Formats: sequence, C-alpha cells, structure tokens
Amino acid sequence: MTPPQKYIIIIGLILAVFVFTQFQKSTTDLPNSVGDPLELIIVKNSNDFDSEFYKTLKNYLTIDIGPSPQNENLLSILQVEKEKFTSILKRHQNLLFVSKSDTFNIMVKKNLFAQNQAVILIECPSYELLTRKKPQIIALMDKIKEIEIKRLIKKFSSYLNKQIQTQIKKTHNISLSLPQDFFLAYSDSSVTWARRETPKASQGILIINVNNSSKEKPTPKSVVRYIDSVTKVHVGGPINISYMVSEKLAPIFLDTIRIKNYSALKIQSLWRMENDFMGGIYISYYFDSILNKNPLIIHTYLYAPDERKNISLLQLESIAHSIEKLK
Repeated sequence: MTPPQKYIIIIGLILAVFVFTQFQKSTTDLPNSVGDPLELIIVKNSNDFDSEFYKTLKNYLTIDIGPSPQNENLLSILQVEKEKFTSILKRHQNLLFVSKSDTFNIMVKKNLFAQNQAVILIECPSYELLTRKKPQIIALMDKIKEIEIKRLIKKFSSYLNKQIQTQIKKTHNISLSLPQDFFLAYSDSSVTWARRETPKASQGILIINVNNSSKEKPTPKSVVRYIDSVTKVHVGGPINISYMVSEKLAPIFLDTIRIKNYSALKIQSLWRMENDFMGGIYISYYFDSILNKNPLIIHTYLYAPDERKNISLLQLESIAHSIEKLK
C-alpha cells in the first residue's frame, strides 16, 4: 500500500467517525417522545388533500383488536391540522404525514422530532390511488404493532423480575422478559404461571411444556384442548369450584406468525371461568419442537371489565415476543 493510499484511508476513517459522532449528538439532543402506546397522530395538510381523503385513510387504519367481549379499535387515532402541529404534538411517539407525489410510497423514519419516535410518511398522488392501496395502508397496523412491541421489550428489560426469569429458564429452556410487577403464581416441572394484578385488570401468562408423545400434527382445537387441561387444574377462580376454560362458542382468530426466527401458531379468542361469571381475552402461541424436545405453549390472558384492552394485550404480546431460546 502506497503512502497516498494510507492517507486516503486514514482521512476516510476520520470523516466516518466525525459523521457518526455528529449523528449521535444530534439524536441525543432530541427530547424524549411522549404519548401512550398505540396512539397515532395524523397530521393533515388540507392544501393537498380534502377531508374525504383523510376520513378514508383513518377508516383504513381503524381495525379492531380481534375477538373481545366488547368491540375496540387497536389504535387511538387523533387528527390535527398541519398549522396546529406544534410544541408537544411534535414529540408524540407515533406520527403520520401524507404528502402529494407523483407515485405512491410509504416510509418509516425514526427520531425525527424526538427520541424513540416513529414517523410514517405516505406519498400519494390522489384519492383514487389511496383506495387502490388499501391493503398497504392496512398493513401499516402490523408495522406500528411491531414498533410498539420493540419499545415495550426494551422498556421491560430495565426492570425484569429475576426470580420468574430464572424459573422460566430452568423449566422451559427459554428467556422471557417479564416486568417486576408480575409475580410467580405457580410452577412445576412443566408449567410456569405468572400474574400481574391491578385494581382494574388482571394479566396472566402460562408457559407450558407440551407432552407430545403421540407426535400427531397439532390443530388449533387440539392446542386449545391442551391449554384447557392445564388451566382447569392450575388456574382457579375466586370460588373454589371455578376454573379457567376457553369459551367454545366465541369467535377465534388464527394466524401463523414468526417471532424472532421461530414459527408459531397464534390463537386469539375468549376465556371464561367455569362455575363463575368472569371472562376475558386470551392469546396463545404454539411453538413446535424448534424450541424444545417437545413443543411449547405461551398462553396469555386478560381480565379487564369495562376497560380498554388494547394496551394490556400489547404488553402481553410483547412478553411473548421477547422469547429467546437458551443454548
């Protein structure tokens, strides 16, 4: 290598370090973002698009949370005119802008006005094209949930319940990020049950090692039956003869998803207490033998009568999505 080449490389490294340092400084100088999870502010530009355009956009983003005792939308959406988008609104953690363009495009920018902020930028030529791109708009829901889940996992990692984490590692050979305010309700050689109780809600999560001696391919019904066999024994209600079971007549949502590098069958429906009047939502994840010698189930449930359930469910989903296989 000639001396001029060495000088060019050294200068390039110095410039790279300078640019990186300036970027880090500009990011850390930003204020912290604000707002609750699953809140989205749409910043309207009435000079580019009329009220019908934004009404349609909002309708596409108004998706319910799935099977639930009461209808509820996943997102809390607020629309604000561009002229009023000032001060604290700029720090909101989820923002959406639409701009006039010759082509349709969706981008997500991070940390534009605040730290830990996601800004969705939609470029669109017309109302007609917006209606044709409805599937892409609806798909933004998954992107927003993914961002929120990552935020919560990061948040939970700063105050983990070490006792439960150790128990889960020992019994199931996985790691899950459960916050400190969960407590260990039950554990044995194949089941770990953790709970969080507040005056308005009860959240629970069961990790279950599945005894799959038959080696038959699981179906959603067989997975639910297996979960019922566990909750019947271990998850009792306030009355001695009450226990948790799935609600057989309730609608059921099925999906095959990927969490990290693991494939899982996701099941969402309703549960109830046999011999009692309690009930709520459950979301279960069935993982095949990639995680263990036998399959694994993560079963989460929520009891929150007369309360919004989207954030509480998101918290449980974030715990499930924090799964890591131990070596």
